[in-house]
Amino acid sequence: MASLKSLATTRTLAGILLPSLALLSACAHAPASSPSAGTEKKNPSLGAGTVSQYPVPAMHTSIFATTLSNGFTVYVIPRPDLPLISFRIGIRAGSAEDPPGKGGTAALTASLLGKGTRNHDAPAIFRIVDGTGGSLEASAGRDFTTVSGDSLSTETPTLLSLAAEMVASPTFPPQEFDRKKASSMASLIDAESHPGPKGTNLFYRLLFGHGPYGHPPTGTSGSLAGVSRRDLSDFVGAHYRPDRSLLVLAGNLTPKEGLALARKYFGRWAPQTAAPLSPHHRIMDFSPKPGVFLVDKPELRQSTVFYGTPGIARQDPSFYNALVFNMILGGTNTSTLNHVIRQKQGLVYYIHTGLDAERRPGPFLVNFQTHAPNTKKVITSMDKVLAAASNAPPSPEKVTAVKNELVGGFPFLMNTTSKLASLLLVVWSDNLGLTYFTDYPDQVNRVTPESALAAGQHLLHDKPFVTVIVGPRKTLEKVGVKGQPPPGSF
Repeated sequence: MASLKSLATTRTLAGILLPSLALLSACAHAPASSPSAGTEKKNPSLGAGTVSQYPVPAMHTSIFATTLSNGFTVYVIPRPDLPLISFRIGIRAGSAEDPPGKGGTAALTASLLGKGTRNHDAPAIFRIVDGTGGSLEASAGRDFTTVSGDSLSTETPTLLSLAAEMVASPTFPPQEFDRKKASSMASLIDAESHPGPKGTNLFYRLLFGHGPYGHPPTGTSGSLAGVSRRDLSDFVGAHYRPDRSLLVLAGNLTPKEGLALARKYFGRWAPQTAAPLSPHHRIMDFSPKPGVFLVDKPELRQSTVFYGTPGIARQDPSFYNALVFNMILGGTNTSTLNHVIRQKQGLVYYIHTGLDAERRPGPFLVNFQTHAPNTKKVITSMDKVLAAASNAPPSPEKVTAVKNELVGGFPFLMNTTSKLASLLLVVWSDNLGLTYFTDYPDQVNRVTPESALAAGQHLLHDKPFVTVIVGPRKTLEKVGVKGQPPPGSF
């Protein structure tokens, strides 16, 4: 995933890639297309059920899509140039579905899927995967859990069989649970002592409160402490369902072979419970706590700053215009903020903007790190650049350059089976429609300086802004930077 981020808006905050954004960096290039647009063919000869075909011109192949009788969605993408297959299972069971007060449940659940199933314990799973020469792992982001497999095509059935067990019958052995929970909490405690994670977590909580994006995908040491094995089992029972899941198979196989594998290993998967999902975790909290919040770190000589406001969801009609605006303003190394504040004024180690548009609205933010005494100067310069950017359209030359970068970088988002399979998970999660592969150039070329400006104004004007500063309070106050301490509940 991280290999995709350089082709999209820069989303590296304080040297740490925000966990929820690794895949989103790929989909930042995806246009918000209608599922009914573009080209679709039916292939009834490929087996039972309706199979739709969507071209992927950049890769000279097509996506073959169907839904099994249990509601399980399947995408097959033939790429016969190498004897490899990458598969991805996506489940709508990300940290946005974590039970209230138990942030990190989805992440801990995913991390233990390979530690025991009804038919195999952890050593057996390790031996089988190791014997294939491939890889099989699981992780959870904000919007979905991913089970990833990569191997020679001859070994794919072995890994798919294990993956099917992992999502349908994980056992969460007590010793494995205790060990993983302890190590995860230790890692979180360590991360919370660093300005990047500390500032990021506080920023999201102040912006989104106790809504689905208000806590980090991994949780915090405090929230994870209250998560039990029963919580993991309940989470799987509620959210690991075939009708909330997708299998992507990309590589050296035919559509017929891919669909046969899907039916064999996932056709009998049934949800553990028929109970409806509780809606509480799906309600966004748009009650940000605007203001300046200062986390005192007297041992530091630098300050790390997060400045932002609630943004837009990936399907927002203004998304693509907002993306171009963001890239021109602060999303690339040649952006306006980088040129003015870093290159000309020499005031920051880095400065970036981020447009975190996911299944639900994420933030629009500016993030920078500077020598603490320079913090006031940077904020003043930043405000001037933001004001200028939201009051006049960018030059046609800048808009054209960004559009060329997007179009030129598009094939590199999927030039391996692994990247293509991962990208498709985000396309599915965000309901972008498989026709986006053909609609993409048109969507890029529709952006104009005026439409980019309108999107920027929508992001910046009359919005509540949250500022989080992590640094030495005494030094900051000497140069006129003041902020209230974080609320006690945070």
